[in-house]
Amino acid sequence: MLIAQEKKKTNIAEYILYMWQIEDIIRSHHFDLTQITDSVISKFNTTTEVQYDMKFWYQNLIEQMMKEGISDKGHLSFVMKHVEEINNLHNSLLTTMQDVKYQEAYLAAKDNINNFMIKSGGESKNEIHACLNGLYGYLMLKLKGVEISDPTKEAMASFSKLLAVLVECYNKLQKGELTFPKEKSN
Repeated sequence: MLIAQEKKKTNIAEYILYMWQIEDIIRSHHFDLTQITDSVISKFNTTTEVQYDMKFWYQNLIEQMMKEGISDKGHLSFVMKHVEEINNLHNSLLTTMQDVKYQEAYLAAKDNINNFMIKSGGESKNEIHACLNGLYGYLMLKLKGVEISDPTKEAMASFSKLLAVLVECYNKLQKGELTFPKEKSN
């Protein structure tokens, strides 16, 4: 909860990846709040009130995951709305806004994105979802200590660079510092 709140304010891509990790933590603890409290919440050195808020937050996530039918796989709808939101910005930066810095980062990642989308067999709903899926899988492999090939590392670096520029633009948009060009009448 505490980490999620901070990431949501500062880096929407990291927030999404973190929430996917939280979903997996909930699944690995069999949706049992007692297990989550023992192995996760109790590790935070914080007040009893904050720990209570954390339990409440996890309980709400557990209930929402059960309600949305994603106990085995899938992602919470409110998290996927953020994926859609940044994908819409991605599309706008490439087309309407024609942001040169973003277009360069996209061109550097485009082939890797296409290859990943093909390999994922339709799991990714759009290009940004593909980047996030790839990075999440990469992080899980690193945590497990699995050997990762150089081409995969390079692909993930291109995803990371693209998302960094996207997050920068997203933060500017949230602050009102990024504006869309005025429509021109024909």
